[in-house]
Amino acid sequence: MMNRNRMIPGLAGGLAVAVLVSAGIAMADGDDRHDRDDDMPRDGWMSLLEVAEQLESQGYTPYEIEIDDGAYEVMMIDGQGMVIETDIDPTTGEPLQRRRDD
Repeated sequence: MMNRNRMIPGLAGGLAVAVLVSAGIAMADGDDRHDRDDDMPRDGWMSLLEVAEQLESQGYTPYEIEIDDGAYEVMMIDGQGMVIETDIDPTTGEPLQRRRDD
C-alpha cells in the first residue's frame, strides 16, 4: 500500500504540470483572427492550383501561396527575377496589392 504522505506531493506535482501545460496551450492559441483563416467559408474561391496557373500564364513563378486575411498571399518571382509578394482576391484571382519583397 502506498504511503499517503508520498501520494499527495505526487498528485500536487502532476496537477501543477497539467495547469501549466493548459495555460501554455491557451496562450499559444491567443486571440489572433489571422490564425483562424482556415475557418473562413470558401464558397466560390479559386483553388490554389487555379491561382498558380493564372499567375504562371502571366509570366510569374509562384513558390508560396497561403491564406491570410481572407485572401491568398502569394510569393512569386517575376520575369526579371524579382521576388514579389502580392495578395490575390480568392474569387477573381485579381491582385489586391503588389509589393516587391526586399
